Amino acid sequence: MNRIFNILKKKIYYLFVLGTFLACVEPFEINYGSQKEILFIEADINDLDTEQFVRIRRNTPSDKNIDFFSVEKAKVQVIENETKVYDCTYAEGGKYYLPEGFLGKIGVPYKLRFELNGKTYESSNETANKVAPIEKIYSVLSPNGIIYKDKNIDGHEIYIDTKDINTDKQFYLWQWRLFEKQGYCKSCEGGRFNVNPLPLGKCVDDANLKRRGTTYDYLCNKDCWDIFYNEDVNVMSDKYANGQNITGRLIAKIPFFQFRNALIEVQQYSISQSAFEYFNILINQTQRNGSLADTPPAGLIGNVKNINDSTEPIGGVFMVSSKASKTFVINRTEMSAGIKAIGFTNGRPITPEPSAISPPAAPCIASQNRTDKKPLGWVE
Repeated sequence: MNRIFNILKKKIYYLFVLGTFLACVEPFEINYGSQKEILFIEADINDLDTEQFVRIRRNTPSDKNIDFFSVEKAKVQVIENETKVYDCTYAEGGKYYLPEGFLGKIGVPYKLRFELNGKTYESSNETANKVAPIEKIYSVLSPNGIIYKDKNIDGHEIYIDTKDINTDKQFYLWQWRLFEKQGYCKSCEGGRFNVNPLPLGKCVDDANLKRRGTTYDYLCNKDCWDIFYNEDVNVMSDKYANGQNITGRLIAKIPFFQFRNALIEVQQYSISQSAFEYFNILINQTQRNGSLADTPPAGLIGNVKNINDSTEPIGGVFMVSSKASKTFVINRTEMSAGIKAIGFTNGRPITPEPSAISPPAAPCIASQNRTDKKPLGWVE
């Protein structure tokens, strides 16, 4: 759930400008330059995830960045069909969890309501249609056709085929995550790896290595996979595909990291119209507007309001969705001549520590970007 909002966090800074809101609520002008901070909402109520939560934070913009601070003392509720109320329980990091076992229902409206500092906030009612399964995922080799870190490199374009459900106003969102098996779990710049203190170990500085600018790399002590995520937002309306096949939808452009298979997991969402409009504005103001450094003309406000003060800007979006997931193995065993792998060290050659005895192995530390659990569908 957090992946789409992590993208928003990276791009939302560029939308803190004077503008007019174009969708979901009544238009009004917001001077972001005069706002010291605003609330920011993250939520995806869906029919697939086992843990679901609403996250509330405050954004404080500065000249070069936005800082996010957790909101901890809100009374948060999700209301189903205007009658059934689910009280959310605060955990940490601004996250308010719905009751264990909660799953969103297709075709049923949901609304977010929360109280904070004597103010009451509500979202619009949001409803998701059932999403069709992903029928097929396939890859196309793209020599020198993938842009990665501002360079054109070799890689694969990933496409899907699906079929639109014959329902008016169906809206789609796609996300992906990529699993790449990692051989080296630690790099020490100007030092050597020591397994102590357990369990993480640490790099110990070495003045000679630091002076020479030497970096040593250390093998993983177990099977380990790095995880990469989409950094762009990919949405579509079925306006021109209602009830028809959707073929050749470009989902991802994957760099050719190494000469071994990779696994991509694609998630297909059916989302509400207001969520689609929100993300489409994000795309128009960032991905299609030159570059992120260009100043976009519109502020980005979602579907949550202060019910007593409609001029208070609330960022983020309360999203309701239906989700389908499918994995695909990117086969890198049959490659054209001249294809190059860029590795995971930004072009720096791997340099194991030379030693009379075997250098220590580094632990595979589980995180959002790394796992020691074999991904479902993985093929060596």
